[in-house]
Amino acid sequence: MLNPKQLSWRLFGSVVAVMVLVFGALISSWLGMNAEENGKQAVFEASSLARDALEAKALAAELTSAQSVYALDVLREAPSPNREAYLRVLVQLRERLAAFDEAVLPPDEQALLRSARRAIERFQKLDTEIEATVRRGARADKLEAAEYIVDAANAQALHASEMVRALSELVIRRAAEASEAASIASYQARVLLIAFGGSSLLLALILARVLTESMGKRADLMQRLEQLARVDGLTGVPNRRVWDEELARGLERARRSGTVCTVGLIDLDHFKRYNDTFGHPEGDALLKAVAQLLAGQVRAGDLVARYGGEEFAVLLHDCDAGRAHRLFARLHESIPSGQTFSAGVTDTDGKEEDHVVVARADEALYRAKGAGRNRTEVVSHLEASRAIAA
Repeated sequence: MLNPKQLSWRLFGSVVAVMVLVFGALISSWLGMNAEENGKQAVFEASSLARDALEAKALAAELTSAQSVYALDVLREAPSPNREAYLRVLVQLRERLAAFDEAVLPPDEQALLRSARRAIERFQKLDTEIEATVRRGARADKLEAAEYIVDAANAQALHASEMVRALSELVIRRAAEASEAASIASYQARVLLIAFGGSSLLLALILARVLTESMGKRADLMQRLEQLARVDGLTGVPNRRVWDEELARGLERARRSGTVCTVGLIDLDHFKRYNDTFGHPEGDALLKAVAQLLAGQVRAGDLVARYGGEEFAVLLHDCDAGRAHRLFARLHESIPSGQTFSAGVTDTDGKEEDHVVVARADEALYRAKGAGRNRTEVVSHLEASRAIAA
């Protein structure tokens, strides 16, 4: 039987043990909540930068595409609204990169950002020289300008695009790492809290609830980050990145199965005029409505993606150009707000490179615009092959 002195020491030891457990639970709770808060802040900041980087990446890709179209227009000696288009994209790209000025970037991201800006500055200087050559008016000057675009300016645009792409990948990776670090810190804090269980069970339950809620929020942030990387934020349809991936898969599928698939490029007619007349909010609403209409008209498994600006791209599996043309004829009658569109359609057996197929669809789109807009022009891969053979 314990004497009073022994009992006193036993009670004192129990009290001290309970106090240590409670203190440990409080410390682990504080560490977990602090780590979670820091992690959330890091993920939020990185996610915001990732969104800016992805938008800059899309603009850089759009810049190189628009520049190629401008070079083609110079060779054809045709009036080109594409110069204004890619200069507008250039301004938007510079503005998007300016968002990084207020962020604290690691040295490797700073180096990519500086390299991209230098390439953009060289590109703009070259563009001024090219435009001066074009304005001289002679056919030789225009040929020289087109070659200069392809050989010099395009290289700078591609370099800027590559730097922005690498920057976006680093920022997205950093966001994922921040989320993973927050997850690990929260997990370690929870393990500590369980180890200090027993007398501090109530604190453990409270902290577990807090951690569960915060993990759910972090999972939601990660899901939103993934969505930003694959879905166009305005229209809700897949973005250019998904289009590039799925087009390659679609061509491989056609090549393996011995079928044809169809690629269509859609451009809303006079969209700038619509924006100027009704305002950008109404223009955004029209883009959303058109995107949802297109997505609702294709089959499950086919793809509608925002190609850039007011352009959409459509990939139809196991479908030739004739069937696609009938689909597009129905679409011409369905666009809301009296809006019209021009489209270029081509099919392929999958044995061509993806850029060749897209270029043929783009050429058909250019023909549709040249023929008065509000129409769909079709070029089948067989027709293109016969033209090359001739």
